[in-house]
Amino acid sequence: MIKVLIVDDEPKLREGLRSLIPWEDEGYTVVATAANGFEALEKYHTFAPKLVVADIRMPGMDGLELITELRRQNARCHVLILSGYADFEYAKRAISNRIDGYLLKPVDEDELISYLRDMRVTIGQEEMLSVLQNVVEENSREVWLRGLLQPGPGDLDASEAAAKLKLQGSSEVVLLKLLNPAKGEEGKEERVRSELERHWQPEEAEFFSLPPYAGLLLKEPLNDDAARIALWQELNRVISREGLDFYAAAGGTAADPDQLAASYSTAKLLLEQAFFGDREILSGGFMKHWAEAAEEPEEEQGEHGEAERDEEMELLLAVETGSTEILSPLVKQMIGKLVEGRHDEAYIKNNLIRSISSIIARLEAANPEVRALVSDNPSPASDVYNSFFLSDIHRMVADYLEQLAVQLNSGGRGDEIKRITDLIQRRYNENLKLGMLAQIFNYNSAYLGKMFKNQIGEHFNTYLDKVRIEKAKQFLSQGMKVYEVAERVGYMNADYFNAKFRKYVGVSPSAFRKEH
Repeated sequence: MIKVLIVDDEPKLREGLRSLIPWEDEGYTVVATAANGFEALEKYHTFAPKLVVADIRMPGMDGLELITELRRQNARCHVLILSGYADFEYAKRAISNRIDGYLLKPVDEDELISYLRDMRVTIGQEEMLSVLQNVVEENSREVWLRGLLQPGPGDLDASEAAAKLKLQGSSEVVLLKLLNPAKGEEGKEERVRSELERHWQPEEAEFFSLPPYAGLLLKEPLNDDAARIALWQELNRVISREGLDFYAAAGGTAADPDQLAASYSTAKLLLEQAFFGDREILSGGFMKHWAEAAEEPEEEQGEHGEAERDEEMELLLAVETGSTEILSPLVKQMIGKLVEGRHDEAYIKNNLIRSISSIIARLEAANPEVRALVSDNPSPASDVYNSFFLSDIHRMVADYLEQLAVQLNSGGRGDEIKRITDLIQRRYNENLKLGMLAQIFNYNSAYLGKMFKNQIGEHFNTYLDKVRIEKAKQFLSQGMKVYEVAERVGYMNADYFNAKFRKYVGVSPSAFRKEH
């Protein structure tokens, strides 16, 4: 329906025109009426009618003054003038303001309807032309943007394309990737793109689509983390309404149009690494962030200069001893090592899930009550596989292990040395190291060793060896072979086991087995 505004200072004439003419039958709807030019201008800005039917003589601002003001404001509307006088001067002035018709009062219904039908055709043609112009303009805008971001042969010069887009001074490219809408929900992605396009004013940013990415060409670059966080939050407000997640990266300031392609390329590279980034900010350096987490202080590189560490074993011991405060840093170090090895998203997820499963299996083997705890706290495997951010996975895995640690040690933690000796009784067959336990309990390795010696009366390694030898004697008495017993109690080298056994028992394992 074409919207109509009726303007006349006589109420009866206003209502007469409104009710007597079959507007809707002719494709029109009267959206408002006004008693003078001032009121008409206000109503025009509120309702944006396509047709104004106005009396020529009114108090305050008359019909001709109203038309003049509308044209001055570049109002895109058609005008029919009503007059009680066949005044040539009025008609001449009205025609100079591009009116569509001049009708004498009382208005002849058939004459008015004839005007309405002609104007309906004209307005329809204008609207179709406007749509076509918008399409052409939009296509041209996309061509100019593509030429700036991905320049190729035949594209406009960067400075020319920037002038077409009204770019002045520094700018910056921000790229977005909407993440996997569920099957049957593809419409969400389209609605998000449409909303993003409407959300920013042209003077702030140009929205563009270069599949599989969408993006913003910011006409003012992001100068600091606060600006990057603010933009992420604004994007999130729009995108989260449809329940979608997204990656976003900023390509850095382009001081002139020639540098926009570099800003786009940088944003694209960062987007490819977005899994390794954090939520809630547009930033880079993700790989470096995790690689730094993989670095170990010299004191924590293991005993006897050992560079390799068993992060999985450390996590197991931390859970088993209830050392919740160390779990998140240990998980982060494990993830950092995987990132440092340049492993991809799928490998990292699979490796972490395998580690969780292994830890649970080893806990269950030594602690029967763990089975019930695990059934009450399902593994986060599914959430890990479905997560888009490594920082979220870090939190999920650490939270899960902390929950297990708290429940497994709900009866009270006791002092550290008692917890270590209990651990040795359960884990004598593992590769236990004092340095590893020192990190778990947040002690200096030498200081923990001194504490252990003062409380137990023996050095850590001596106590561990004695526990292992006592267990070995039990297995040998059961008829197990010497090499099997060595592996069962934690000695991977049979000769080394023989030497330790002789030291503490006085005879070889074989001789002991024969005697028992």
